[in-house]
Amino acid sequence: MISPDEIAQVVGAIIVYGFLFIFFAGMYATFYPLGKMFQKPWLVWIGYVFAVAQFVAAIAMALTGYLDPFWVKLVIFTTLAYLVIPPAMWRLVLAFHRQEKELERHTSHVHSGLY
Repeated sequence: MISPDEIAQVVGAIIVYGFLFIFFAGMYATFYPLGKMFQKPWLVWIGYVFAVAQFVAAIAMALTGYLDPFWVKLVIFTTLAYLVIPPAMWRLVLAFHRQEKELERHTSHVHSGLY
């Protein structure tokens, strides 16, 4: 039988890992686009370091043995999904801006011919 102290330690560890998971994810989501926006590869690499740290925190949380298999799968799935979200969103933002510029160019061309 697991003692209340052991339960408290495991729950405390999961809380810490959960906090680190969210913190590292936020730092990845901050540094990756900043590096892309300012064309600073070292900022992108800092973002990648935070992504790896997020992955490690997720694995540590899953390996506590306290989480139900559903939650372990959810944490791992969320981690893998979040690894691709910042680059995918960056590409999406760039595509939107390209479309906006093309529309602006087309609109200014059409309007310039009218006057």
